[in-house]
Amino acid sequence: MYIYMIAQQLSPPGPGEDRFYKLGRELSARGHEVTVLTTKNGLNLELGKNRLGLVQKDGLGIVAFNVALEPGMSRLKKLVSWLRFARLVEQQGRVLPRPELILAASPPLTVALPAMRLKEYFKAPLVMEVRELWPDVPVERGRVKNSLAVRALSRLEEQAYEKADRIVAGDEGSAPVIKERLAEPAKVMSFGGGSTEKEISASYDSILHGLYNER
Repeated sequence: MYIYMIAQQLSPPGPGEDRFYKLGRELSARGHEVTVLTTKNGLNLELGKNRLGLVQKDGLGIVAFNVALEPGMSRLKKLVSWLRFARLVEQQGRVLPRPELILAASPPLTVALPAMRLKEYFKAPLVMEVRELWPDVPVERGRVKNSLAVRALSRLEEQAYEKADRIVAGDEGSAPVIKERLAEPAKVMSFGGGSTEKEISASYDSILHGLYNER
């Protein structure tokens, strides 16, 4: 199976390694072809003026876009970064081999933009992992104050939940909130927990098994 994994914020191997990275490594070990679409951040890549860099690591094909995202950036610069990443993922995704599955991790919620469009373009199932509720959390933390921006994010959240074939709540507390906002609450599943590759892949096995039984 050919799989896209989309995550703008992806911690590489080492302390705090992202579970998407661990999942991708396990899927690759099972014989699947996995392409990770992410940014250079955390990968220690010097891309200069290049638009992207290509890395083959741990059985994963990694497309790292030259998009900066730093803690001290202004809200406007972060928004530009999120939207640029979304645009580049969609453009690059359309010229890669056809995926049979698309996995996307939020935040930022804007990863849903290329994920939804590539799902429609390739007619592939989409699994969204929601690790932080948007726009709820940014609003609560004062990161998003503009009412138009809040409405836009709320609309994007609604579209993402509607288009996704499965929604994986990153924690138990998020699952009931997401279910309340969905016409199809049965699509929402909680991440089963665990930090090892085997535990993470076991959680996703149950999610994907149910998904393909329905198609």
